[in-house]
Amino acid sequence: MTGPDGRFAYSQARLQARLGSRPAASDWQRVGASREFSTLLRICGASGFAPWTRDLDARMDVHEVERRLRARWLAQVDEIAAWQPADWRAAFAWLRWLPYLPALEKLARAGTPPHWMRGDPVLGAIVAEDPRQRAGSLTRTGFAPLAAGFAAPPNVTQAWLRHWRSLWPIRAADAGALERVVREIVALPGLWAASPPGTSSAPTLARLERRLLAAFRRHPLTELATVGYLGLAALDLLRLRGRLALLALQSPTEGVA
Repeated sequence: MTGPDGRFAYSQARLQARLGSRPAASDWQRVGASREFSTLLRICGASGFAPWTRDLDARMDVHEVERRLRARWLAQVDEIAAWQPADWRAAFAWLRWLPYLPALEKLARAGTPPHWMRGDPVLGAIVAEDPRQRAGSLTRTGFAPLAAGFAAPPNVTQAWLRHWRSLWPIRAADAGALERVVREIVALPGLWAASPPGTSSAPTLARLERRLLAAFRRHPLTELATVGYLGLAALDLLRLRGRLALLALQSPTEGVA
């Protein structure tokens, strides 16, 4: 990995401030203790979760909640990518598609798409195609570099990784540390899609959080610090999404459009 680069100073300062406003342990305790969707939204709105939940309300069903969380992730990644040195912006902007990888993997395997995909503003146009034409339809979206992941055998995640590596403005020999963090972060969407709160994934997530914090703190003014922060943001959103989805599904009178 390359050494400290003064061009990251602007990004480092802003990300350091963002890191300081992450939800505290007490915020997570209140989130975990919530039993009603509307109560959870009030707690989030008065804490470090507010940037994620500010456009949610208790009348939304779980699919709308998750659609808006994905939109918030896209907006945050785009914002942070714009803070980076010019030659790194495209690489960081590519992280915006992480939450969509599980859905795209399913589509690549000609799986039957769930109803929510048809209404998704990002995935809808792909889902509408005949399964045999889905790879071609990617060329009309921001997912164009993932078309190779729809070939036999399908592997969208590997296609995503290959394209991200192609966007790094550093030699492959310098990319070892970044590659290790990348591979841990890219596994998060699968947990996002499949791991409700309180499962055995908690220790794994805690270990990953420690590694991402270490990447941010030990490598200031580098691309690894930015990747570490975005990994932490994805992890926070994963955990929050699990709690929001659970309460939206459990509530008989809330979370229903």
